[in-house]
Amino acid sequence: MNFISKKVLDFQKKKLTSAEETLKKYMQEMEKLENTKKPEELEKCKKMIKIWTDNIEKIKKEIKKIESR
Repeated sequence: MNFISKKVLDFQKKKLTSAEETLKKYMQEMEKLENTKKPEELEKCKKMIKIWTDNIEKIKKEIKKIESR
């Protein structure tokens, strides 16, 4: 693996960590909102969880692709 690939891999791993932290934040927020009667905010939170889950999967695929080179 060359220098640039290593740097890209490091960047992707940092991005993955950040995305996982963001997902945790939205999951905690959703737990709090389940006890309240705010369906609009709950729906928004569910959408964000879906988006971040998809982003995490894309990042993991990219990491696997880089590592396989």
